Amino acid sequence: MTYYQETDSKMIFSFPHEPSYPVPIEPIIETTGGSLNRYFLPLPEESSLIKTAWTITRQTENQTLGREARKFLSEFDEMIVSFQQFGFDLGYLPSLQGFNVEDGSILIEWIFGDFRIGFNIEPNPNDSGWYLVSNKNLGEISASGYTSGIEIKNLILWLLNFILSNS
Repeated sequence: MTYYQETDSKMIFSFPHEPSYPVPIEPIIETTGGSLNRYFLPLPEESSLIKTAWTITRQTENQTLGREARKFLSEFDEMIVSFQQFGFDLGYLPSLQGFNVEDGSILIEWIFGDFRIGFNIEPNPNDSGWYLVSNKNLGEISASGYTSGIEIKNLILWLLNFILSNS
């Protein structure tokens, strides 16, 4: 018994290991559209923007803290992918850097010419935070806060908008 599968192009093919016989069918005049769902794309574990920081999180002694940092980096990477899907070219941006700090925390920094953005992942999640500082060229901006109790994706979105406006 032979089983066949019809495709969106209205071509019919037999299942693997059987010869295929395309059957021409009159095309229907229609337009379809949609968006990619990133959850079904085979994305790499770490993109080039977060790779260096990701590697540092794997080298930390406190593996629970390392997992929290990688969870943060995954959310960060998800936002980057979303921006790229909307057509923003982010290939020129520098990589995030990661540091295992002597006090047991992990520091993730994104360093630009006129500003830097940082995230400290602490053993006590209530102590984890973020910061943005700039030099005189951007008016010596200084902003910071805790990451507990906030929607981290909104923070990342705000910071990405700042980056795109100032880099």
